Amino acid sequence: MLTFTSNTTGLKNTVLSLERQQNGLGSVEKPKEDILLEPFQYLCANPGKDIRSKMIEAFNLWLQVPEDDLKVITRVIEMLHSASLLIDDVEDDSILRRGVPAAHHIYGIPQTINCANYVYFLALSELTKLNKPNMIIIYTEELINLHRGQGMELFWRDTLTCPTEQEFLDMVNDKTGGLLRLAVKLMQEASQSEM
Repeated sequence: MLTFTSNTTGLKNTVLSLERQQNGLGSVEKPKEDILLEPFQYLCANPGKDIRSKMIEAFNLWLQVPEDDLKVITRVIEMLHSASLLIDDVEDDSILRRGVPAAHHIYGIPQTINCANYVYFLALSELTKLNKPNMIIIYTEELINLHRGQGMELFWRDTLTCPTEQEFLDMVNDKTGGLLRLAVKLMQEASQSEM
């Protein structure tokens, strides 16, 4: 069973707990989840600045999201951020991430891409636990926006095309602003505030 836990310091303290299964000889067998999530766990072991979690805490002063819902939303945003970094590093052929070799240089491109995509769906699965159908629509819309923004940036880079100022701002809004916007929209959906 895969369990995600988090506290207010966000991704740097995200822990992936996995139940180990015994094989017939009594030795510990590495579960499939552990194998599938290795690039993700590797990245999470080298935490970033935790900006998204701090922003969520700040917005919660107004939105007053129930604690259990807020934990899920924070966890989902952390998972998506890390998964998107795995993909971004592949697409940019980054050598380092947070001062250590990028995951795809250790685990290979196919395993890293699969892991990141897997985490996108694990995050969606976490969100379904809140039983708020509109959150799934919000999640889908914002992930589409994130991929549009990243896709345009890749297109411009690979075709040596200079975007207009407005095209660039739209890309930044989709790509960079996407997770922040997703966090706030999910919080609004769960909010008990009259705001």
